[in-house]
Amino acid sequence: MIDNDYLNMVEHDVQMGNFALDPVREKKLLWKLDLCICPLVMLIFLVAYLDRSNLGNAAVAGMPEDIGLVGNELGNAVSLFYATYVFFEIPFSMLLKKLRPNRLISALIIGFSASVLAGGFVKNVAGLYITRLFLGVFESGLFPCLTVLLTTFYKREEQAQRISYLFVSAALSGGFGGLLAFGLVRLDGASGLEGWRWLFIVEGLMSAVVGIATFFLLPNNYETAYFLNEEDKELMRMRMQQNARYADSEEFDVKEVWKTLRDPKSWLTSFNQICVNTCSFGFSTFLPTIIRGFGYDSVRTQLLTVPVYIWASAFYLVVANLSDRVSMRAVFMVPLCLVTAVGYALMLGVDVHARGPLYFATYVCVTGIYAVVGLGVSWNANSHSGYYKRAMAVGLQQSIGNCAGLIAGQIYKSPVNGRYVTGHSVSLTTICLAFFGNAGMWMLLRYHNTKRAQMSPEERERIVSSGSYEKKGGDFHPDFRYIL
Repeated sequence: MIDNDYLNMVEHDVQMGNFALDPVREKKLLWKLDLCICPLVMLIFLVAYLDRSNLGNAAVAGMPEDIGLVGNELGNAVSLFYATYVFFEIPFSMLLKKLRPNRLISALIIGFSASVLAGGFVKNVAGLYITRLFLGVFESGLFPCLTVLLTTFYKREEQAQRISYLFVSAALSGGFGGLLAFGLVRLDGASGLEGWRWLFIVEGLMSAVVGIATFFLLPNNYETAYFLNEEDKELMRMRMQQNARYADSEEFDVKEVWKTLRDPKSWLTSFNQICVNTCSFGFSTFLPTIIRGFGYDSVRTQLLTVPVYIWASAFYLVVANLSDRVSMRAVFMVPLCLVTAVGYALMLGVDVHARGPLYFATYVCVTGIYAVVGLGVSWNANSHSGYYKRAMAVGLQQSIGNCAGLIAGQIYKSPVNGRYVTGHSVSLTTICLAFFGNAGMWMLLRYHNTKRAQMSPEERERIVSSGSYEKKGGDFHPDFRYIL
């Protein structure tokens, strides 16, 4: 039963600008959001990443020999996925609100499901290339759309943990994908199909089921969410009102695009993202190949990928939770870049016959990879105010960042004396660049926060009354403080 007295109180507080929230009611609301949104979002990204990265599992299960791949054609297939992926990310993120999340996201899932399913029937490299191109188109909108959707339900200081669920799903997909591949490749010969074909077919069908469920279960916004009652919606409105003074128009305006493109933060976060994504994409796609290079057989290789991803998931969940608790990003991201750098240095320096230390190095690498990538996305979304400016910023960051896939597909070629020197060296270089880039982002945002804190009341009032900050975006409001 709805508490009418509470509703009247909320309405009065919103009108008067008194936005103190009842922590008990807000905790209950967050629990409901987490229960009804996050598991579905995680499942969506889990199947998406399974479908994206299954090429690595298929490669060690005999696909290259069966369809006649030669040279670096496997790496080219990885790169082609990102050729279309990066092109469509911004358009899909900007269309999300107009087309409605449940419709657009479910359509994208059905599309990439069909692409993966078709991959189970390719006969040659041309067929593989075509399926990867279409897979890139349909998966491109998924991450930016899910990220933007989450920012419409959660406050800035709540977003890192929720966005982390996407990357935890990506990490878990590596472990689950290894187990799934271990089982499905044993179907080799069933119905006259090789085991790796069954991997594509089963994963494609699984994704299609998730796509259908998404259409019915994914909420478009909190006003129409089936799991929120009227009291919950009033509390959501009040939560949104807390940052209303920073928000620009919720209607699309091309000016929002230009605000993002003129904002140095957009380009710095995009640079950081392409650096860490080079590590992430190379690691997630080629980990089975890397581990097999240590001297393990194909079956044991599939199993050895599992604990690496479980560790990555557990560690990232802890870091994301701490990051939201203290409302800080750089204090975690910058040191973790160095941790990952140590991991790649170990894989370059340890004796190629030392299986144990080399396998341990994969844990060191992955400790920082997913946390830095995920917190970088949260940090970017936190640093832009206004729906379309934020959507454009997320889309731009992902479009530029995912160009790393074009790089990752070309750096893990044939090993040199049993070691993937080029791949590990490039990854080591890019994670070091990310270290400096994220440190630079921290200094830039700290500068803006300090400048605004030192602003006189008269100067603040002049900027607010003139509305001059609106030319740059709501995050340039004198009262807006960046999360560091």
